[in-house]
Amino acid sequence: MKTKKASLLLLLFSAVLTTVSCVKELDFEQLEDVVLTPVIEADFIYSEFDVSDYIPDGLPPDTDFTIPPDVLRDTINYDLVGTDFAVDNLDRVELTIEVRNTIERSFTLQFQFLTEGEQPLGQLYSVPVQAGLGEGTEPVVSFSVPNPIVLDNATLNQLSSAQKIATEIIVPTLNTDLRGVLNIRSKASYYVNYEL
Repeated sequence: MKTKKASLLLLLFSAVLTTVSCVKELDFEQLEDVVLTPVIEADFIYSEFDVSDYIPDGLPPDTDFTIPPDVLRDTINYDLVGTDFAVDNLDRVELTIEVRNTIERSFTLQFQFLTEGEQPLGQLYSVPVQAGLGEGTEPVVSFSVPNPIVLDNATLNQLSSAQKIATEIIVPTLNTDLRGVLNIRSKASYYVNYEL
């Protein structure tokens, strides 16, 4: 008897549940309004300059010297946008550059995008680096101006054939008594705007 009452009660409950429940109508047209906007971060420029590695052998203490510009110049492979898909769907790229300096001199970091044949593309970017306080001290931190450097869609179109980056550290006259390190690190944040 209890089984019949429980079965009847379960049947009645199921009938009430199916009559009062509602189903929202799905609008599959909304799929056309979906926009994917991921942010992808990649390494950009990394370098370290230790002044003691560049002091010429045999110089007496407290002697000024210079470093030839080509010694602190480097060209690396860096495909900025890769494909037409990237150019068409990138909203912008933000370059954040941080330089930590303990050397008691100010510097300038310059970089420029190049074609595969090493022809310059777009503008030459310069990052002023403040003088440090000497070896064994907290580094003085400098950032790119503006921070971050924003490459908008028009600039990305101009740089679409960039395959390399040329970097150079502009060094003032140094002294054999100077010690310290210049650390450069940076990232590129790619802002994608892709409509389904």
